[in-house]
Amino acid sequence: MRFVSAAVLVAVLALAGASRLEAAAPTPSDLLRTYEPVLLFHPDEEWAPEPVESYLGLALVERQSPRGVWAAVAPPLPTSTVGCTLSPCFRLDLPCALRSGVACYVRELEADWQHPVVYGRVVPVPAGTPPPPGFTTPPKLLVHYWLFYALDDWRSARKRLWQTHEGDWESITVGLGATGAPLFAAYSEHCSGTVQPWRAVTKRATTHPVAYVALGSHANWFSPAATNTRFTECLKGVAGSAASKAKRLVALAQEQIVDRMGAAHPLGPPGLPGVTPLELRELDPAATDWARFPGRWGEGQILWLGSKPRSLTTVSQGYGPSTPRWNAATVSAGWHPATG
Repeated sequence: MRFVSAAVLVAVLALAGASRLEAAAPTPSDLLRTYEPVLLFHPDEEWAPEPVESYLGLALVERQSPRGVWAAVAPPLPTSTVGCTLSPCFRLDLPCALRSGVACYVRELEADWQHPVVYGRVVPVPAGTPPPPGFTTPPKLLVHYWLFYALDDWRSARKRLWQTHEGDWESITVGLGATGAPLFAAYSEHCSGTVQPWRAVTKRATTHPVAYVALGSHANWFSPAATNTRFTECLKGVAGSAASKAKRLVALAQEQIVDRMGAAHPLGPPGLPGVTPLELRELDPAATDWARFPGRWGEGQILWLGSKPRSLTTVSQGYGPSTPRWNAATVSAGWHPATG
């Protein structure tokens, strides 16, 4: 009989253990399923997170030339700005006029609460990357989720003040540490966001972070309590007389400028009790044309006071939202650490 030396046996066992650990390491798909969020909406919410294709089926692709003049361009959807002389060069424009108010959008678009969609991607964080605001240790992986809504139509409680734009991208991110354990969650909110330690995040089934989605704006919050919108974050890009006018409109609204949340339309991972399944689509930007669209997802953004936009009570806040940074390896330094 041939005997195996103790040293050889230890080495074989170590290799076997390493192989088992490697085989057990979760894949990006596993991670996306593990941390898929649960979304809760205000009962008056009119827009559900939808597949991008629904929006593209209605929107017209336009090119800017000269500045301020937009003309339709033929398919396919642009994925490059080669040959462009202006920025933004392209935009997607729904068949409604933004300055006519939201009635056309409500009439032309229909939310589908039975087939909501969330997009996901797992991104490794390079060594030396700074940690998110409020943290001292950077994550090893970012588990990103993106939600798309056809329209952002935030309004104050008595509908005196409105902020509206076509096409609305919102995000939820879970940061995983070196051991694979979650460190934090980061939720997008009105041109900014909040980062919360994982231990303080409300969760379903231990791993699914709960986001309370604000009425109209679709900002994601960690609590259902009415929350200051931090509108000043969105006014940073408005300059000169437009900025002064925007501040006056906010003052004239004579209401606390807050986001309102609720617990209606619960959406989440399939199989989770009490929620409508939120279809998770793992995103590969290299294989998805719309994920490389180099333009804006709407005709613009406006802030207005009153029942509908009028020239004296309306401020343009610039272009619509741009395509998200799918491979972002950091949480923006401009976001806010959670307080309290």
